[in-house]
Amino acid sequence: MSDTLTFMTWSRHFETGLALVDKQHHALVDMINQAAPHLAVNDDVAKRAVGPLLDNLTRYALVHFRDEEQLMVQKRMAPAYLQQHHKTHQAFVDEVTAMRRQYEQEGTVSGTDLLRFLSSWLSFHILLEDQRMASQMRDMDSGQSAQQAFDHVNQAQDGAHAVYNSAMLDFFTLLTERNQKLALANAEVRQAQTALQVLNQSLEQRVQERTQDLAATIQQLEQTQGQLLQAEKMAAVGQLAAGVAHEINNPIGFITSNLGTLAEDVKKLFSLLDTVDEVRTDLPAPRRAGLDAAIQQADLTYLREDVPDLIRESLDGLARVKRIVSDLQEFSRADDGQWTAVNLNEVFESALNVASNALKYKATLVKDLQTLPPVVCIATQLNQVLVNLLVNAAQALDKDKQGTITVRSGASTDKVWLEVADNGCGMTQEVQKRIFEPFYTTKPVGQGTGLGLSISWEIIARHHGTLEVNSSQRQGTTFRVTLPQHQPQNRQV
Repeated sequence: MSDTLTFMTWSRHFETGLALVDKQHHALVDMINQAAPHLAVNDDVAKRAVGPLLDNLTRYALVHFRDEEQLMVQKRMAPAYLQQHHKTHQAFVDEVTAMRRQYEQEGTVSGTDLLRFLSSWLSFHILLEDQRMASQMRDMDSGQSAQQAFDHVNQAQDGAHAVYNSAMLDFFTLLTERNQKLALANAEVRQAQTALQVLNQSLEQRVQERTQDLAATIQQLEQTQGQLLQAEKMAAVGQLAAGVAHEINNPIGFITSNLGTLAEDVKKLFSLLDTVDEVRTDLPAPRRAGLDAAIQQADLTYLREDVPDLIRESLDGLARVKRIVSDLQEFSRADDGQWTAVNLNEVFESALNVASNALKYKATLVKDLQTLPPVVCIATQLNQVLVNLLVNAAQALDKDKQGTITVRSGASTDKVWLEVADNGCGMTQEVQKRIFEPFYTTKPVGQGTGLGLSISWEIIARHHGTLEVNSSQRQGTTFRVTLPQHQPQNRQV
């Protein structure tokens, strides 16, 4: 008899027809099956198995949710469904983060509770939500619009899968306990020396396998840790740029055109007034006096100076709005992985435009940007990093007084560097050691996912650069990005 049972057997019912999604789902099922025999009995072995499983689930979520959301954005699925699907991903992240926090604080999490959560979530996510996603994609491939495909699957679902998985968990737990008792009874009849040798061999093998698995996991995390760029962009400005950019650009266009026409009309009007002024001396005295009074009351001299200035300032303001919208569109667009030589000062300026709403009224901005050589990079990814650093700097400032944010750039022989510094609250040494960990955040619950700096660190690492922090409590924080001027041939896309 086998010493273990399979908690969830992969079958065609799990398949969505999307190769990458199915591959990752299969890997998740395998991951849970490996830990399930220990978790089901909820003993001391289960307590030790919870931590590694939560770590693996964290890494899995980082990669899988990014890939799914990028795929949905590329397919141009209905915005309502994108938001709905993202909420299911966030719910999973929140639950795993809460369990991980409980495990760190209390040293234990119920193994059966964890299995119940995973079985319920797998039933909903793989058997329902991702099947709905795949169904919409197939409908869109057959010619339906995104909204039609969404309406087609937007039907009420029953709780049959949840009931089934709950029953399977109870049955699996019962069989696992019985299986372990039988294995223990068989072990007791063996001779002590033989049992000890087998145990030692098994222990050595498991330690070796565990070490190899850990090394492979760390290597995979370093190589494939996703950025969840679309999720972060959706949470910040992606929805705004994608949903209303066109509507904003249209009024900007006709307002700009109208102001141009108005400027020409004002010139004609002032020209007419000049003609009136030339002939006013020919008017009878009473008529001339009335005209002079009207000109004085209208303060025509002031209007000749002020109206053109107002029109010019309005046109300048519209040009800035148009530039900000363009930066938002560039920021939210799915990354195409193109490496090009760019001026990082221009990327810095674009990031300042995107983050301007977070900076204005809170901080005095000081710019010290030196002349930089072109740097080969993925500009949209570096824009993401700089926006994140700028927003974090604004959030670190004292809410009751105006702070200062300083942005700097410079170059050495073969490197360039960018800095974002604030005079805010600063960080302790303990916080600085953990700020680049995925899902680590010092913000209140619900106000941050803890992914911004880990994503930024990964982006800079993919550019063969470094992201460093220097901070002191109540003295402020400085983040420095250092990049090579020339990327190696084996760069990652």
